[in-house]
Amino acid sequence: MNKKTDPSGVSAEHLKIANAVEHYVSHGGVINVVPEGTTGESAHPTGPASGADCELEMDTKLELLKGLVAKGAGVSALQYSLRMNRKDIKRLASENGLKIRYSRPVRRTRSTRSRETTTVDDVVAGHAMHYSTLGYTVPEIAQLLGLGVRDVWDIGQAYRFEFNKNREHGDMAQAAPEDKADRD
Repeated sequence: MNKKTDPSGVSAEHLKIANAVEHYVSHGGVINVVPEGTTGESAHPTGPASGADCELEMDTKLELLKGLVAKGAGVSALQYSLRMNRKDIKRLASENGLKIRYSRPVRRTRSTRSRETTTVDDVVAGHAMHYSTLGYTVPEIAQLLGLGVRDVWDIGQAYRFEFNKNREHGDMAQAAPEDKADRD
């Protein structure tokens, strides 16, 4: 509960820090003093050391650019990774003989089968409606008839028939087609 204080006013931690600083400086280390009123982040060293850092940073960015371009990254992805603007990225790429292509899509495009409309005859449509009245859902009907789910929904739209969305176990409610008399 009671704190013991050092009567000399200098704690052991302060002495350890002072010894470490003296050791660092004696071995060639340089400590930059930050002027009062500014922060350490705004006080950047200037001179030959910063030029070497800039060159090293550009070499690192160039290697990263080469790797990303080889993977097919686009300009927007490069901007994010390199933290550079478009103009600087394109300049760096052209200076080093790199060609930036547009980014490749991550997912495959949809298959052509899903885009083409299939013509379904009345027999298949009749089977689909019959399975629906028996209580089958659209994915089950599609599997039984060898169709896609979208094709089954298109049948329902073409024949003005509402398919069951949820499996109804108890009462097997039937969906009555509208205008059935008009089709017969």
